[in-house]
Amino acid sequence: MVQELDIEVKNITTDKKKHIKLSIEGSDEEFVTNVLSQEYGLVPEKHTILPGSQHRGQLVDVGKVGFGLYVDIGIIKPKAFDVLIPLHRLREQTGMTKSSLRRIANTLILVDDFPIDIKIVSVDFSNQKIEAELADSFVDQLTRWINDDHERLLVFGANQSMIDQTLRTSRHADDIFEIERLGYLEHSLVCKRSTRASGILAAIGPKLRGVAMHLFIPKEIKEKQNATT
Repeated sequence: MVQELDIEVKNITTDKKKHIKLSIEGSDEEFVTNVLSQEYGLVPEKHTILPGSQHRGQLVDVGKVGFGLYVDIGIIKPKAFDVLIPLHRLREQTGMTKSSLRRIANTLILVDDFPIDIKIVSVDFSNQKIEAELADSFVDQLTRWINDDHERLLVFGANQSMIDQTLRTSRHADDIFEIERLGYLEHSLVCKRSTRASGILAAIGPKLRGVAMHLFIPKEIKEKQNATT
């Protein structure tokens, strides 16, 4: 990316939360930073995390606690911690008003590494406590997916070229209507109406070992919602 630019890469490491830490210097530093932000996203500055602000993050440790979902939006200073979406807000926003967190997560396929948009509700950096709710854009996305008649296979841990190559070698490229990019390594494979997502999973799963995949089947999700609301 930077071979023909005035940039020197000083250091590349990862932290305990698997964030990439990159140090660069040079006259093209601002340009490269902007490109990296658009392509991969940058951790937010502390002063931008305010009530009402919206941020992109990923679900982490889903199911480890029963009182809410944790979202990693990249907070690393003064200490790394995650944002909490309390169970009562999830119940209100999903309409599953009497369901446990586990049932909501299992029904809506809210799993680790799922990229989501959140809206900050309250901020207390001194006690490392930030609460949020699902952003309207994410609620709209879930609603659109659930009301769609296409099944989806969520693939978390592979980039677009890896997915394209695997679909070609497995001869299933023609079974995919669209590949929606959710993040750099997170994609939603929208199956054609005549294609079952479970069949795509069986075909490409063994070829992408170590890559998490999840079935998002609107008919099944609606049945679970109707049984719990």
